[in-house]
Amino acid sequence: MILPYNNLLHSESWLKNYLGKNYFKKKYDRFMWWRSYSLRKKPLDTLQPLRKRIENGDFDLGPYIFEIELVKHRINEKFLKHKHEDTFREDTQVDKARIKRLEEDRDKDEKVKLAALEKAFVLEFNMTKEQYNREICKPNKSILSFYDKMEKRFGTRGWTRMKSAIPKGLVLANERNA
Repeated sequence: MILPYNNLLHSESWLKNYLGKNYFKKKYDRFMWWRSYSLRKKPLDTLQPLRKRIENGDFDLGPYIFEIELVKHRINEKFLKHKHEDTFREDTQVDKARIKRLEEDRDKDEKVKLAALEKAFVLEFNMTKEQYNREICKPNKSILSFYDKMEKRFGTRGWTRMKSAIPKGLVLANERNA
C-alpha cells in the first residue's frame, strides 16, 4: 500500500522527542491553532553582539519543518485507518490546512532570519553585501563556524572605525564634558 507521504526523513517518535526537548508545547490558541510548538529561548535584542545571538539560537531553524513532518505522519496513520477515500478526505482537511499554514509561517520566518543574519554580518564585519552573498554560498558546518571564518577573513568593525565615520565638526556628548 502506498502512503500519501512515504518519503519522510524522521520517525514520529524521533520528532516528538526532538520537539519536546528543543521547543515548548503550546496550549491551544484559537488565533494560531495550526502551531503546536514555540521557541524555548527568547531571541536576544538586535543590539546584542552577533556571536551571542548565534549562540542563543536566534538564527536556528524554527519548529515548523518538524511540525509539518509530524502532521504528515498523522495523515499517514489516518490513511491506514480509513477504508473509504471520502472519509479520509474529510478527516484530513484540517491537517492539510495546518500544513499549508505551517509552510507559510516557515517561509516567512526563514526570510526574516536570513535578512537579519545578512544585515548583522554586514554591520559586524568589514564586508559588503556582495562579499557576504559570495561567502555564504560556500559550504560551512554551522553559523558559528561561518562567523569565526568571517572574523578571521574580514575582521570586525571596532569603535575606532565607527568613530572615523563621524563628521569632523560633530562633538559627541561624552567628549563635550572631557
